[in-house]
Amino acid sequence: MVSRDSFPSIRDAVIRGAALGAATWSAYAVTEFLFSSLLFGFVRPYAVFTPWHWQLTVLLLAGFVAVGALQGAAAGLAVFGIARAGIFQDNARTVLESAAALTLVAAYVGNILASSLSLTGGVPLLIASLCFAALLLVEMRSSRWSGRLGLLTNPWVISGVLLGLEQEFDLLNMGTAKQLSGNVPRAAALLAGMLIVLAAASLFIGRWLRPRISGSRWGLATLALLAVLTLSSALLASTHARTVQAAPLQTAASGNGKPNVVLIVMDTVRADHLSVYGYERETSPNLKALARDSAVYTHAQSAADITLTSHASLFTGMYPSWHGAYCQPPEAAYGRELSKKAPTLAEILRGRGYSTLGVAANMYLRSDFGLDRGFQEFRIPRPVPVLTDENRYHLRRTMRRVLNLVTDTSQFDRLYSRGEDINQDFFAALDRRREANAPFFGFLNYMDAHFPYIPPAPFDGIFPGKASTIPQDDLEIQQTRISAGGPVPADYRPYCLSQYDGGIAYADAQIGKIVAGLKQRNLYDNTMIVVASDHGEAFGERHRVEHGNSPYQNLLHVALLIKYPGAARRGVAPDAVSLIDVAPTILTATGFPIPSSMQGRNLLDQAPFRRELFSETFSCPVMQPAECPGCSARTVVSWPFKYIAFNTGKKQLFNLEADPDENRDLAGAATPETAQLNRDLSAWMKTIPAQSKQRVQLSPEEMKRLKSLGYVGGK
Repeated sequence: MVSRDSFPSIRDAVIRGAALGAATWSAYAVTEFLFSSLLFGFVRPYAVFTPWHWQLTVLLLAGFVAVGALQGAAAGLAVFGIARAGIFQDNARTVLESAAALTLVAAYVGNILASSLSLTGGVPLLIASLCFAALLLVEMRSSRWSGRLGLLTNPWVISGVLLGLEQEFDLLNMGTAKQLSGNVPRAAALLAGMLIVLAAASLFIGRWLRPRISGSRWGLATLALLAVLTLSSALLASTHARTVQAAPLQTAASGNGKPNVVLIVMDTVRADHLSVYGYERETSPNLKALARDSAVYTHAQSAADITLTSHASLFTGMYPSWHGAYCQPPEAAYGRELSKKAPTLAEILRGRGYSTLGVAANMYLRSDFGLDRGFQEFRIPRPVPVLTDENRYHLRRTMRRVLNLVTDTSQFDRLYSRGEDINQDFFAALDRRREANAPFFGFLNYMDAHFPYIPPAPFDGIFPGKASTIPQDDLEIQQTRISAGGPVPADYRPYCLSQYDGGIAYADAQIGKIVAGLKQRNLYDNTMIVVASDHGEAFGERHRVEHGNSPYQNLLHVALLIKYPGAARRGVAPDAVSLIDVAPTILTATGFPIPSSMQGRNLLDQAPFRRELFSETFSCPVMQPAECPGCSARTVVSWPFKYIAFNTGKKQLFNLEADPDENRDLAGAATPETAQLNRDLSAWMKTIPAQSKQRVQLSPEEMKRLKSLGYVGGK
């Protein structure tokens, strides 16, 4: 029987319980940090820890300590209160250790049940958690079993086993997916072996160690480790990104007189959400300033509705069916590699003496898909995430919701680099290469307007609609319901648009810094600057969300602004143009011939002629509307008319000038435009070359990241 004399007072029991609870939950927090952060940082190439990551780490650690202390205090009060019931063993302090650990296990069980047992590994994790709960209860009842269990019930071991099992089942699930490398079974087997060794060692060796490691000792050691981690995180969070200083000024002209070229892509930015295109919110003041020296194309079309395919067309001047970089299920559901027969802009310019460098936030631009071909330097700085999409049972996801009650936690969902990080890497690479005195071609890709729409402060609050932070998990639930045909929730569009527009404004600010940096380096006048978006975004229109698998203008109408060398063309250009025109236009401006493979038009050629623009959408693994799952489509635009042909046989015709939102389908009226554009599209499709099937192998980490960024459905 536990004697009340084990604790001098209720106060002593509560204080001891709070200390043990804080240590117990801290052990879990540190273990989770190792799984979620350090593991990612060590195994992912180019992964970097950023100041905002450490800021959020400090918040998380503080949250775990506070909640653990409260839980432990409650456990101390409970142990004191039932001291005379004769249920537990004599040593109240040992009982309190077990009770503190039980609060952690109970929270894990509750988290599993609150999430969903249908998620990967839900049922096995619940069983494992209940087994730990049973062992703790037995340990609290019997001092003999307390010794037999060794360190198996220590919070460090419990945390390691539960988190390891979660990762194990995730790996086993990943092994069934397509386009994965063969390392998944090996990694799963290695992790399983480590878990078995951990459990066995804690059981058998722990019997010898446990008498030597009292609760106060391991608790103090845990809190000391947590303090070191917290202090280190706070120091790292206070560091600011280094400012890349410009090298000494040089003449505007490069060594051979050729103009420099900077190509900037604002990923996922709709043209109709840019104030330079007339949007009512001031989202692009820096583009407005740049527009004074540029041509602004008001009717620019993307060749595709997703990053991989659109960028491939941008780089090659070719339509998707010609360059081959598109989704092709089942062999290449997440995308085919760019055809090696398609020369890229970077390859051509590098072969002509240009220095080529690129920095991107979007992982679709990596070498697996061939979009980095021709770049001497190409970086995709990948920040270590605070929340990972696959670990849905981590307590940090629930802790994030607790913290959201007192602070903004939107940055917990960040999975890609900020625009300021892209700029920093770009200027660092540019300054390293300027000694060569060669013209340069620089490419930048910003993802700050991409789902889950999390611009940094103060851009997250400059437009109305953000009443509170809506976590990515909740946004995905809403999107799933919208895609299934449900109504758009009242708060969905206002919230998303406020953050989406804030992300655009933030990216615009980074473009302003690029312009300022070029001017500081005396490079602006002799640099051709191209700003484009690769595709747009849907916010519930036609039960579509995000992007992919949609041939409508909210995805295909994109921004295109070009500052030509020598101000060769300025002002508003109402021409109907395509992103496939960018590569041949850059080659003309730099004085090089256009390869016969390029289907785009040189926009410096102002000779009028009738022109039709084509776009293609393919069946990619993204959220799709219930009315047309897995659909693909092709469009032809002969301004102002746009004709759409789905692979299901459905046809649509819209007058984009009179109906830019495509609300009035004219195809049923048997208009001459319908017949003519149908013939033209059919004739164009007959010229599409046959593409051999190919399979891009993705690692588990790459697959998870694509899923986290919304490129893989079924979330």
